[in-house]
Amino acid sequence: GISPRIAVSVQREHQPKAAPSAVWDLDWQECPVALKLKGLEHPVISVKVPMAFPPSEVPPSASEHWLITSREDAAKLLGLVQQVQQQSEQSLETVGGKTRFVARYDWDMIVLEPSVRHLIKSDFELFFEREDWFRAHNLPYRRGYLFWGAPGNGKTQTVRVMASHPYIKPFAIDLCDVENESRDLTRLFERASESTPALIILEDLDRAFPAEGTQARERSVSFQTLLNCLDGVGSQDGVIVVATANNPTCLDPAILKRPGRFDRVVQFQNPDACLRRQYYQRLNPILSGEQFETAIQKTNGFSFAQLRETYILGAQSAFENGRE
Repeated sequence: GISPRIAVSVQREHQPKAAPSAVWDLDWQECPVALKLKGLEHPVISVKVPMAFPPSEVPPSASEHWLITSREDAAKLLGLVQQVQQQSEQSLETVGGKTRFVARYDWDMIVLEPSVRHLIKSDFELFFEREDWFRAHNLPYRRGYLFWGAPGNGKTQTVRVMASHPYIKPFAIDLCDVENESRDLTRLFERASESTPALIILEDLDRAFPAEGTQARERSVSFQTLLNCLDGVGSQDGVIVVATANNPTCLDPAILKRPGRFDRVVQFQNPDACLRRQYYQRLNPILSGEQFETAIQKTNGFSFAQLRETYILGAQSAFENGRE
């Protein structure tokens, strides 16, 4: 007795070398749908159910997507859902929920000093092979990385590659967000320990937990909670923590001086001439010649982010003036 409801809206569809065209976008709204799935004896009902919670917990308009099936088919249906989830695109879990994570596990996507990339990649990939050995020798099966250096030199890109490893479930929290509390960090570590192997991302650690007297503290998460989580109070085996900082000398000494909190502390420096040349040619292989080499010399001291900006400005100028 419930009529189907379809939300209809006009969207703009891109057309190469032409104005965008208007197309209809249709969205099925909440009406229950009966599905007959191969391998199941009975139909499955898919329905969105409005849910009411105390206002302090979730938005009042929350709804849950339910699948209703018979007892006989429940186990098989769960197996089908699990297959779909494993094949779906990866998501990054945060305090506020999940966000789409677009990346692939490919170290060739980033340009780094060879020794830095080898150190991080080899140590990271060995983590998945050392579990039995660590347990046999009564060692904690955890890992901690601290990447530091001026902004724009590949710290975040490296973290994204690590987070896209097919075995990894990534988690992240903004320690400077005033909405996040200490219990949010503890809960994040607990969720990660339930989904091992897991990667917890803590960016701009020096901004959230600077040493006393260096700058104003911007954090909302307590310092002791962070130390407890790093020491394993809020985590279990199989958790990797990767943190970034622009200037580690500004970090509270308690973070760096305690052994075992960060196993690898890696500096990301501004690229030398060889890496600048490699980065530019990665953006566009046609770059070469005397003028290109002059640009390599003039960009000494630039970060990768600054190099990309010079490339964009140069490309825009070339397009406007009809040059390569």
